[in-house]
Amino acid sequence: MTLKIAVVGAGNIGTAMTALLGGTDCDLTVVARGPRAAQVAANGLRLDDRGTLHEARPPVVERLETPQDAVFLCVKSHQLPQAVALNAGGIGPDTLIIPMVNGLPFWFFAGKGEVPFVDPEGTLARHLRPEQILGAVLLMTVRMEGDLALSTNTPTLSLGPAAGHPSGLAPLQDTLEQAGVRVDLASDIREKVLGKLLGNITTNPLSALLGCTLKTIGETPELGQLVCAVADPFRQWAAGQGVALPDNQWLLDLLIDAGDFPTSMLQDARAGRTLELDAIARAPLALAAQSGHPIPALKAILEAIDEADSLPLSPAKAGGLPPRLLANLEKELIQ
Repeated sequence: MTLKIAVVGAGNIGTAMTALLGGTDCDLTVVARGPRAAQVAANGLRLDDRGTLHEARPPVVERLETPQDAVFLCVKSHQLPQAVALNAGGIGPDTLIIPMVNGLPFWFFAGKGEVPFVDPEGTLARHLRPEQILGAVLLMTVRMEGDLALSTNTPTLSLGPAAGHPSGLAPLQDTLEQAGVRVDLASDIREKVLGKLLGNITTNPLSALLGCTLKTIGETPELGQLVCAVADPFRQWAAGQGVALPDNQWLLDLLIDAGDFPTSMLQDARAGRTLELDAIARAPLALAAQSGHPIPALKAILEAIDEADSLPLSPAKAGGLPPRLLANLEKELIQ
């Protein structure tokens, strides 16, 4: 069975996924706009996966007009509503939608509750049924050098239904594994989501503020203490969702093992792009507070980001925590 697969977005993850899928027998289309669309049409997409080059030259369109079997949404979380609305023509009643986003996803409560900040106008709820959504958690470090995506680890993709039990996953799994993606069909994809979010919520905003890599955050005692101050109440909130998250030592070891890798939010900060703060930080912050688990350290970090003239802070300021952040932490944590 030849699947019709579309990849919406040609940034880090979209480039990597398209390049990998280009080596399969699927009927592949990539959606890109503006200068990036012209670049992809002229040069294709390339991924250097630990020295192995993957290339794809699929058709490039500005929007989907024909229903697909599967659509990978590889845009930032705040871009999802517009991307779905623009590509509604590619979403049929049986189309599997795979949002490849960081943070707390819009589908987390499967239509039984709303995730604040991520779908403010209800666009996603109008266009997508929970039953056609495959929750996805991708473990893959990708950064761009020019138009070349660089990866340093085997891509592992956990997939699971947001609601119900969608059939027909075997062909998609076979295609992904043919592409070199290790697929894990999760019995509870929300557990995977919160496990990844533990790493993102504790490091992404902090790295965008101070310009620190994951290894630096894990090895610096002052920053490690701040990571734990965010992780502890978030872990308590996750427990209320029925998910037990790893402890702080596991988290700090993970950051050190990741090496000098800039988080996706730090890459966006350096490029002057909008940060994914709503899905990664503000949504879980609000939900945790509603459940009696406020995260004052995260609130202080977000306030410091809002007050910064530019991000990340200059090297002189990044030598320590910003004075306002220190003051907020002392006020809210040391009582």
